[in-house]
Amino acid sequence: MKVFKTRLIVVCVFLALCFCVLIGRLFQIQVISAREYSKISFRQSKQRTLIPACRGSIRDRQGRVVAETMPNNSPAGAAGGGSSHKQRHTPVRPQDTSLKRVYPYGELAGAVLGYLGKDGYGLAGIEYVFDRYLRGEDGWCIIQKDGRNNRYSRMGMPEKLPENGFDLYLTIDLEIQKIVEKVLAQTVKQFNAKGGMCIVLDPASGAVLAMANAPSFNPNAWKQYHQEQRRNNCIVYTYEPGSTFKVVTAAIALQEDVKNEGDSINGNNGVYEIYDQVIRDHKPFGKLTFADALSYSSNVCFARVGKELGGKRVYTYTRDFGFGSVSGMSLPGEEAGVVHPLNRWSGRTLVTMVMGQELSVTLLQMMAAFGAIANNGVLVEPSIVDRIVDAKGAVVMKSSLKVKRRVVSEATALRVRAMMKGVVDYGTGKQAGLPGISIGGKTGTSQKIDTETGGYSKDRVWSSFIGLAPAEQPILVCGVVIDEPQTGELGGIVAAPAFRQIVQQIVSHPDLAYAEKLISPDAADSSGKQDRNRLYSLCRKLPDMRGLEKGSAAAFLAMEKIPFEIIGAGARIKYQSPMVGKALTSNTRVMLYTDNQKNAVPEGNGKTAHAALPDCVGKDLRDAVNALNLKGIVPYIQGTGVVKEQRPPFSGNFQSSAVCTLICSFEG
Repeated sequence: MKVFKTRLIVVCVFLALCFCVLIGRLFQIQVISAREYSKISFRQSKQRTLIPACRGSIRDRQGRVVAETMPNNSPAGAAGGGSSHKQRHTPVRPQDTSLKRVYPYGELAGAVLGYLGKDGYGLAGIEYVFDRYLRGEDGWCIIQKDGRNNRYSRMGMPEKLPENGFDLYLTIDLEIQKIVEKVLAQTVKQFNAKGGMCIVLDPASGAVLAMANAPSFNPNAWKQYHQEQRRNNCIVYTYEPGSTFKVVTAAIALQEDVKNEGDSINGNNGVYEIYDQVIRDHKPFGKLTFADALSYSSNVCFARVGKELGGKRVYTYTRDFGFGSVSGMSLPGEEAGVVHPLNRWSGRTLVTMVMGQELSVTLLQMMAAFGAIANNGVLVEPSIVDRIVDAKGAVVMKSSLKVKRRVVSEATALRVRAMMKGVVDYGTGKQAGLPGISIGGKTGTSQKIDTETGGYSKDRVWSSFIGLAPAEQPILVCGVVIDEPQTGELGGIVAAPAFRQIVQQIVSHPDLAYAEKLISPDAADSSGKQDRNRLYSLCRKLPDMRGLEKGSAAAFLAMEKIPFEIIGAGARIKYQSPMVGKALTSNTRVMLYTDNQKNAVPEGNGKTAHAALPDCVGKDLRDAVNALNLKGIVPYIQGTGVVKEQRPPFSGNFQSSAVCTLICSFEG
């Protein structure tokens, strides 16, 4: 019995001690270490989870989505131009935290848009430059887990909703971009070329309507493409512009009054020697007018023009046109190109530079320079982003017109455009022409450097064409450059037809409102008449036609839409009226007299063949006297001013020694 009691006491003491230990442990957990264990419990049952912000969409100028963020479990076709602004800003809950960036049009404008890295940051293109606007700010929430690790949320738990990124609207027009990329890809394939690039620009605002590279890449799977294919060659690839740069040279020569359109330049049968080197034309030319030298792209004639301009003027204007510096457009990696300072010029730099050699440019720089010619001499900074809009639809940032400087006068720009129209009408750019649309432009074929010999390659070239539509008052500037077409085809054969196809498809597209602006007869007549009147009022002197070939003078005046008449059978112009320096008006009629005094048939705007005696009625007395003298006819004059009657009349047949009486409007 005594032993039993002892054992009972021992058990009770043991149980009491265990109870005390348990109570102590509970006290430690519940009171002393309560905060620490509460944290452990919270971590095990509750978790702070990231709610990623929805990256802002990138849209074209019409609001069509070209880049969008979607939940990872969304169907591939869920993203696209039809997604709404409201849907894009719906908060992403914890179960949908895995997001993906979707480019619904695949390769379309891939180099412009760029792509994202694994961390969701932009790595190239628009995605990179505007990453801070597009990313937004991530949110978070608290979720609970049960013993089976099921996650669920409870009302009243702390959370911070994400702030979604802003939407970004480009100046790119999706439909024009589609046209450009399709035509560019077809041209590269047709001529088995290494690649190509194209830009379509609104010259008045500087807005880029399309920017394409061929081959392109798909930003949805950017890792599958080599880095070179992911570059935006329109801004990072530099090349020698070749003959397209002659438009800049022509503008300098006209602005500095070194040359007029009708000035005669000796083409020297296509050969020009300088420092033991020979500059050649693609075909031999004799004497050409300055306008024809541009139309036929004569290297020899422009080398002579360069010599007259001098290095300082060429260098200053070249820099003023924007070459040698970045344009300032919001895209990464833009190259400045190379324009060597004067102290590094060789003896031949001047004559080769005015032809587009010994300097390197980007296509965007060339487009900006041609845009200045189209924009009446004002250089505008190109832009590719129109505006940035927040989640509520408020405009956060709006692009504005950024005028850099006036490069040439309005009159000079008008005259250059008229010369560019001749390139398409009868020169090297004829394949760029479109019926019913006034096109001006310039072809270019620039040889690449041969790395083995150090000279220029004979078959590796850039073929290019940059054009304006319409030529009188351009609303579109389009430039096409094809890299290494097969057998070194010329720009007029490769790039000019591509330009024509692009403009033709833009005009015929039912959703693009360019048909009326480009081919409406009323609009064309009105703008052409207005532009010619401005030209007459701004360009105060008529070019010197004396010494020019008759055909060249006629072509120039016809291109300028100036009424004219040529009298005489000679090959060259001997006398002109009005004289050089005479102000032009919309009623001016130019009389040109050749160097041959044999009886001849007048020719000109709408003139038909008549007898040898010229029609003097309505002409100024001086013009009438000159016309008769060139025919060998002795004039007898009554009065002064304008001839109101002649005897014998216009239909008579005359001998060269006969006399013609001119009766004028004012009696003398």
